Amino acid sequence: MGATLFFALLRVPGAIRGENRGMFSALILLSAAMALSIPFFYLPVDALLGGVNLANLLLRYLLFAVLLILGLKAAAAFQAPLAARLIGGPAGILVLTAATVAVAVFYGLSDLPESSTALADYWDQDTVHAYGDSSRLYQIYVGACLVPSLFGSAAAFRRPAGIRLSAALLALGLSTAVIHSVLSLTVVNPDIGVWDTVLPYSAVIMVSLGLALLWNSHRIAKRHPKPGLLARAYAFR
Repeated sequence: MGATLFFALLRVPGAIRGENRGMFSALILLSAAMALSIPFFYLPVDALLGGVNLANLLLRYLLFAVLLILGLKAAAAFQAPLAARLIGGPAGILVLTAATVAVAVFYGLSDLPESSTALADYWDQDTVHAYGDSSRLYQIYVGACLVPSLFGSAAAFRRPAGIRLSAALLALGLSTAVIHSVLSLTVVNPDIGVWDTVLPYSAVIMVSLGLALLWNSHRIAKRHPKPGLLARAYAFR
């Protein structure tokens, strides 16, 4: 959470000036989602919402919003029109809607009478497993749409080093998130040990670093304007 909030705060002056508020919003929402994965924040927030784990449902929807914004903005920045269509077009909206409804349905079918961070006290319920699995499907979808284009940008030697490095970090971060989701969906025992913590937090750190590098490259390009990919890559809001 600290990393995402730090990078979000670095973007405050630019956001005030109206520069790339979409990515700023994504980092703020991601910070909020990360906070809700920590008992210190989750328990009081959930108490305000009635103490029936609505905070966990809020966390899932925050992540959906982050993935949608990140997917569309990254596709625009790295000139990946196919990824943009798959995420923001009819197919992407259908997947997002299905995931949103499925998460709400399985939440409603689960018995969650008391606050429990990450629903740790309720993993003996099949509906809770289905609830978690439903939320991971959208993450897998967005990652699968973006990762090939990001790796392609990272391997494009004619592109600026900052763009290539940010693309590589974003690709690795999203790939790590997809791997974690796939493992959680496919292993017989959903508890995959220490990797259940290492993989998602590593993914968040790499994505945050990738976004920070892209932002820094934008600052450098503004100080030393040069026509080309970088000027176009960050000309979106």
